[in-house]
Amino acid sequence: MASFGLTKELKMRVVALLSGAILVVLNATLLSPGLPAIMADLQVDATTVQWLISAYTLTEAVVIPLAAWFLGRLSTRALFLGGMALFGAGSLVAALAPIFLVLLLGRIMQAMAAGVLMTAVMSLILLTFPREMRGGAMGIVGLVIGFAPAIGPTLGGILVDAIGWRALFALIVGLVIIVLIFASRVLTNYEGFHRTHFDVITVVFSTIGLASLLYGLSSFASSNHIEVCIALMIVGVIFIGLFARRQFKLDEPVLRLEVLKSRRYRTAVITSICLQAALIGLGVLMPLYIQNVLGYSATVSGLVTLPGAVLGAFAGLFAGKVFDRYGVRIIALVGAFFLLVSGVGMFMYNAYSPLIFVVIVNIVNGISIQLLMTPTNTWGVNSLDNELVQHATSVTNTANMVGGSFGTALIMSISALGTSISTSTIDVERVFDGYHLSFTVTLAFLTVLFLVAVFCIRNRKTDRVPNSAPVSVKKEGQYRVSEVMNTEALTIPVTATMSDATRALAKTGDSGAVIVDEDNMAKGFISNSDIIRYFSDETDVVSGLGFTAIRALDNEDVRDRIARMSNINVMEVATKGVIHIEPNALFEEACTMLAEKRLKELPVVHEGKLLGVVHRQDLMDFLADTLEQEQKTAQQN
Repeated sequence: MASFGLTKELKMRVVALLSGAILVVLNATLLSPGLPAIMADLQVDATTVQWLISAYTLTEAVVIPLAAWFLGRLSTRALFLGGMALFGAGSLVAALAPIFLVLLLGRIMQAMAAGVLMTAVMSLILLTFPREMRGGAMGIVGLVIGFAPAIGPTLGGILVDAIGWRALFALIVGLVIIVLIFASRVLTNYEGFHRTHFDVITVVFSTIGLASLLYGLSSFASSNHIEVCIALMIVGVIFIGLFARRQFKLDEPVLRLEVLKSRRYRTAVITSICLQAALIGLGVLMPLYIQNVLGYSATVSGLVTLPGAVLGAFAGLFAGKVFDRYGVRIIALVGAFFLLVSGVGMFMYNAYSPLIFVVIVNIVNGISIQLLMTPTNTWGVNSLDNELVQHATSVTNTANMVGGSFGTALIMSISALGTSISTSTIDVERVFDGYHLSFTVTLAFLTVLFLVAVFCIRNRKTDRVPNSAPVSVKKEGQYRVSEVMNTEALTIPVTATMSDATRALAKTGDSGAVIVDEDNMAKGFISNSDIIRYFSDETDVVSGLGFTAIRALDNEDVRDRIARMSNINVMEVATKGVIHIEPNALFEEACTMLAEKRLKELPVVHEGKLLGVVHRQDLMDFLADTLEQEQKTAQQN
């Protein structure tokens, strides 16, 4: 994993959290190949066995909104370890299940743990990294986690064929034990999650609303009583509305839906729902098209989707890095455009399409979804204060569940409709007519998504500000960075040479300076370490007892190199990305960044413009003055 300036302890914490997330995602995709074997072994039909998937989704969706409450009430270490233990226990119950109902109970236990774990893991990982590095960080997270669904179906098929379906759950049990041992050694508590109130009515509203909506959506395509499904969806929407209304009325809401007041975050959630609907819906439709129309085996259908999943994971990493450097606009447009191209490719499928064409279209689809999803989600979360991240993650995950169920129901219902109205007398062609109608609707759906990206996802100045959401009212005892920063910071013009920068740093004694353009926009950072490192390529470092000296290999070369400093622009040596903090960030955040990144000074930037610098000494002086004032106040009282 890239360092991102994290300490070894923080890296180990991220590894432990990622390990838990990978297990949860792997578990969700591992079971599909084992469903036929479970049907034969436990004597259940296809309608019954599907509840292993449906009940898992329903339970996870109901639990996710409560994750923010758990994060505020329990220590993060206890929450992760307890969640993993419950996840492992559910896997063990499923592995030993003598009848189907016990197996279903094990899956529900898994889902209860998964709903809390995924929200907690993503919130903790996001908060571990500074805002300006979250794009690249989430790209790596997407890359690592993305391999789980890519290998899940293939691994599951191998285990079922070689050992049996119980091996799927036994594998998870063994991996959970390993993660628990590792996590118990490296995890520490993250402080700062807002403590929320447990409201029984809220839980009732969210449970009835989400369960009714998701059950109605999931059953719509296969039910013989469509009117019941529609009624359930209406009930679900009503109760979700009551849930939302109550959250805005409570003094301490279980889930702070105020995150949706941020236009950026709201756009990101809508985009995420659409992408999840396309991803999950096509994930169900593609294997059916490959097997039922093109006539290939289940193994081949799994291998067809593998390259797209793997390359899509790497695309998420690339998208995160592009986002950190250039913002969301460019990479989002590229992703949306190629997603539209993949939709055109699916529209061109026929009953005799070459397999290589299907593979290529699937690869384009997998890559483009990640190019759009990773930066858009990070862009949305970065519009919020850190105290809202845990709630935003819960909202996003819940919305994704609804999006996935909606996409599956919509695509499969349209497919069934297309087959029923087909005029072909050949069975394969009638089936394909249904799939083709679904691909046509998918193309229309992706066209709308492309327009959303073009008109709504922009790099406006207000969008680039991490804390662009309304700043919460200052609470007693809280201080902002703007109160401690030094506005007379040393700056170096973007047109300066290396010799100019060296003289400026030597004159002031500062360890570094921000490089700015004529509008005082931060463009880079140059430190004395950067300057010294510039010479290290042609020098030896000689260390002795109590001293370190630089000995030139060739004195003439060093003199020439110093002379050339007059012609080298400072930006050729400087660090391009400026690690910075917003002026309305909390005092504690500045302390954390200076300590964890081992910085001596931290630039304060707003809308790209340098406002000042926070030095370690500034923080020490502020702490000393504050303590002295509090002591005087205490003595007077």
